[in-house]
Amino acid sequence: MSSADGGFVAASPPPPGVTPDFVNGENIAYRLFVVAIFFSVLALLFLSARLFTAASIQKKWHPDDSLIIVAWFIALANSTIAMIQTRYGLGKHMWEVLAVDFQEFMKIGMIGGLLTYNLATLFIKTSILSFYLRFSIDRAFRMAVYVVMVVTVGYTIPNAILVLYACRPMKAYWDFAAKATGHCVNLDATFHTANTLNMLTDFAILLLPIWMLRPMQVPLFQKIGVALILMAGGFVCAISLMRMIVTLLGMFDPDISFHYTDNLIWWIVEMNFGIICACLPSLKPLLKHYFPKLVFFDPQVEQRVMSSFRLSNRAAHFDQPSTTDGVDASGDTTLPTGAASKVLRTKPSSGSGSSGDEHGMSKMDENSASQQMQTSPSTLVPSSDTRSVDSAV
Repeated sequence: MSSADGGFVAASPPPPGVTPDFVNGENIAYRLFVVAIFFSVLALLFLSARLFTAASIQKKWHPDDSLIIVAWFIALANSTIAMIQTRYGLGKHMWEVLAVDFQEFMKIGMIGGLLTYNLATLFIKTSILSFYLRFSIDRAFRMAVYVVMVVTVGYTIPNAILVLYACRPMKAYWDFAAKATGHCVNLDATFHTANTLNMLTDFAILLLPIWMLRPMQVPLFQKIGVALILMAGGFVCAISLMRMIVTLLGMFDPDISFHYTDNLIWWIVEMNFGIICACLPSLKPLLKHYFPKLVFFDPQVEQRVMSSFRLSNRAAHFDQPSTTDGVDASGDTTLPTGAASKVLRTKPSSGSGSSGDEHGMSKMDENSASQQMQTSPSTLVPSSDTRSVDSAV
C-alpha cells in the first residue's frame, strides 16, 4: 500500500523526530524464533521421556499422558502462529509496519493465537490434575481436584470462544476503520479476569500435593522432598506471574507490533514450561531404571514413604462406603479383606534390621490396620495407587 506521495502507509505515525525505515528498521522477531524453537524441542524431549517411561518401563498408560500429548501439539501450533505473525510486522515498530500487514498480524493473533493459548493451558492443567487423581482415594482431596478442574474448564473454554465474538463485526478487532463504527466488549477486563483465574488455578495446582501428603508419617525433609516432586507441575505459576506482569506493562504501549513480541515469547515459555513441569514427576521411574544408585533412590527412605502413604490412604479408604466386590470407588481392582489380612500378617523378612514386614509396616501399624479392617468391610487401597506413588517417592 502506498500513499499519494509515493511513500508507504504505516500502521501508526512515527514519534516526533523519527524517520521510518521499512527496509532496515529495528526488528526483534529473531528472539521469538529462538525461544519458540528451543522450548518446543525441549518440551518434546521431556514429553518423549515421559511417554517412553509409561510405555516401556511402567507399561501402563494413563489419561494424563494423552492430555499432555494434546497440549504439546496445541502449544506447537501456537508457536507456529506466532512465527507466522513475524511476516506481518511482529517484532517491528508500528511506524515501520504496513497498515495492511498490521491488520493481518492482529487477525492471526486473535483467531489463532488466543485460541491455541487457552486450549494449551486447559490441557496442561487438566493433565496435571488427572495425574494427582492417581495418588489418593480420599474423597475430600479428589473433590478439590475436580473443583479446580471444573474452574479451569469453566474459564478457559469461554475465554477461547470469546475471542471469536469479542467485536461486532469481528474485523473491528483488527481493522481500525471498522472499529470506529463497530462495537467490542471490554477486552481489558476480560483478559484481567482470565489472568486472575489462571493464576489462582496455578497456585491451587501448586498447593494440592501438600494437602495430599499432609497425613504421611515420615520425617519432614522426606515429606518436603516428595512434595517438591509432585508440586513440579505447579511451578509454572512463577512463569505465569512473569507473563502477566509483562502483559500489564505493555497494555497501554501504542507500539503494539513491537512490544507484543515479549508477550508472545512469555506465552510460549509458559506453555512449554508447563508441559515440562507436568512431565517431571513421571520421570522418576526412568531415572531409577537407568541410574538406580543415585543417592535420592535410597530404598529405606522409599520404603518408609510408601508404607506411610499406604496407611494414610487406608485410613481414608476405611471412611468411604464399600462398593462392589473387588472394585473401589475409582474403578480400580482391590484386594478382598481376607487377602488383605494375609498381606498384613506377613512375617518380617529375614536379614532386615527393622521390625516392619516386607511391606515396610511396623508392628504397631500392622495391628492398627488389622483392627480397622476387622471393624470395616472396606477393602485395601488399590495397588495402582501405590504404584503411582512409587513413581514420585
